[in-house]
Amino acid sequence: MDTQSTDFDLMTDQVEGVGHEEIVPPRYDPDETPAINSTNPDFIPPPITPSHQTDITNPVVDTLNKGKTELKRGQQQAEDIITKTKKIIKQHWDQTRHSLIQIQKKVRETMPTQGSDLIYWRKPIQSGIVFGVSLSVIITFMFLSSLAAISFWSLAFLLIVGLYKMYNYVMATFVGRIQDDKFEAIFSPDVSISERRAQEIAHSIRINGTHLLQHARDLFLWKNLTNSVLFGLVLFVFFYIGLSMNALTFVLIGLIFGFTVPKIYQVYQVPIDRIAKQVLDQINQLLAKVTSKLPNKAKKA
Repeated sequence: MDTQSTDFDLMTDQVEGVGHEEIVPPRYDPDETPAINSTNPDFIPPPITPSHQTDITNPVVDTLNKGKTELKRGQQQAEDIITKTKKIIKQHWDQTRHSLIQIQKKVRETMPTQGSDLIYWRKPIQSGIVFGVSLSVIITFMFLSSLAAISFWSLAFLLIVGLYKMYNYVMATFVGRIQDDKFEAIFSPDVSISERRAQEIAHSIRINGTHLLQHARDLFLWKNLTNSVLFGLVLFVFFYIGLSMNALTFVLIGLIFGFTVPKIYQVYQVPIDRIAKQVLDQINQLLAKVTSKLPNKAKKA
């Protein structure tokens, strides 16, 4: 028992000795250079220099300046595109109007007088008959096969001429009235083609065919970039239109166009040109408004 008490007293004294031990402050060298991890109490952290701040903010400033430069460049490009578009629209409108006038003059020069009379309705009865028959023939070919359509119209023409001949025979035999055969007047007995006429047709085919082949060669070989691009766009549009309709539909539209548009333009040429000019002016005004609403518009010298 005495031995255990002695041991307990010794342990108590050791614990109390540890608790009351004095804390010695760390020593430092007075000659030591102050640093971040230094034990010198005189150390003062250095302030952040402005150069550090500049290094931190430089990327943000550079990004903002680059964005402003790109924005100004984009605005300038947009203005250039709009200006070029205005010039192209006006130029193409003038070229289209000039081309239409030239085509109209060329058609008048090359087309026979009878064809011009039909298209411009100088003889309304004949123009109406030709337009109606041609329209009926095209519609028949759209709904029937070629063989059935040709046979049908040949048979119809044969029956009409036969009935007309029978009518004239009855009128001349029983009534005593002799009438002129209108079909004989329409279809001349001289159906031969003279040598002079054949030469004129061959010369016209040679001149126009050569011009057409030369123009097609320039388009397909990209002699003129703008014309080739426009030609490609036209073919692309025709391709998608052709997926929903056949060639006879184009012929039908062309027939209606040929018997209506020239006459309408001839009668209403002045108001049509005035309306087209107004539309062109409105397009130019719209492009000008779009240009003016661009932010931070760059001033041109």
